[in-house]
Amino acid sequence: MAFDIVSPKEAQEQGRAPRVVIEMKPRSAGPRWWLRIVTLFLFIGVAVFGFLTVKAGTTFSVVSERVTSFLGVEPSRLPLSDPREKDRIDFLLLGLRGEGDPHGGLLTDTMMVVSIHTTRDEVALISLPRDTYLTIPIVQQRAKINEAFAIGEQQQPQGGGLFLAKLAAQEVLGINIDYVAAVDFTAFKEAIDLLGGIEVDVAKPLRETQQWGGIDFSVPAGRQHMDGDTALFYVRSRFTTSDFDRARRQQEVVLAVRNKALSLGFLGNPAKIAGIFDILGRHVRTDVATEDIPQLYTIASQVGGAAPRQLVIDTGSGLLRSTTLNGSYVLLPADGTFETIRERARNIFGVSPASE
Repeated sequence: MAFDIVSPKEAQEQGRAPRVVIEMKPRSAGPRWWLRIVTLFLFIGVAVFGFLTVKAGTTFSVVSERVTSFLGVEPSRLPLSDPREKDRIDFLLLGLRGEGDPHGGLLTDTMMVVSIHTTRDEVALISLPRDTYLTIPIVQQRAKINEAFAIGEQQQPQGGGLFLAKLAAQEVLGINIDYVAAVDFTAFKEAIDLLGGIEVDVAKPLRETQQWGGIDFSVPAGRQHMDGDTALFYVRSRFTTSDFDRARRQQEVVLAVRNKALSLGFLGNPAKIAGIFDILGRHVRTDVATEDIPQLYTIASQVGGAAPRQLVIDTGSGLLRSTTLNGSYVLLPADGTFETIRERARNIFGVSPASE
């Protein structure tokens, strides 16, 4: 699935009507190559996953998203990325508890954008706090950004959530989101265990005594080995710290997974590759299309293992301010328009798309 938004101003300049276009892809009869790209960004890391895409021979069970336009327009084929961002690919990662969880299973507690600068071979991680308050596009509903996926699923089950979460992230960041994937807690834990755990460089000690009843969870500073359960506690904890600290820990874990996969020589272990594909097939939804694999493979295979640029959008940086609305804690743009946040996101590689 891909989508295009044409604003009234752009439409007038181009002599066409404002629209939202969503591209729906038929289910492929061959091997599910696009799932391997999801594995790239979620668990293997940008550097190694491009090479994993060449492994063939097994048909994997994956989610085929059926997305219908909220505006009832016909789908059309679009380029891989917005032409205004021809040197950049942006992939939105969503972490949720899971559809069967009674405590907000479709709320996205994790929202992180993995950006690749295709000519510089650089990567950036941008974390969006879940309490960011905005008008959700299309449905025009005021809500926290972590509700966008759930609202979309209510409007159009099995696909609307990905679409609306993508639009919401675009609204805040001002960048074109090319792809999106939603992964639940089960996939997160099992994938890390399949790697034999990960080594996380913990920036500061963490102790969580409030979030899970009688559970007293603690991790000292320094390099720590974590299995799937420990890593999940680590990236979910926020009661004794903050949602912003949690976002930083999530970025630490993403980097740790990438590093572990590289250190294991993951390419040489077909059994582990097959295992992680099976996990993702059961617990991931995505809109990556088979037709985009050749270009994504080329891009991913050129990205090295250098440390990515990192941005956590928070109140300390002056990008957001906190307040209470109807008894609920929310985060609003400090400048009232999200424009400062958009500039940071657009220029995270040091140059604006328009100047390249």
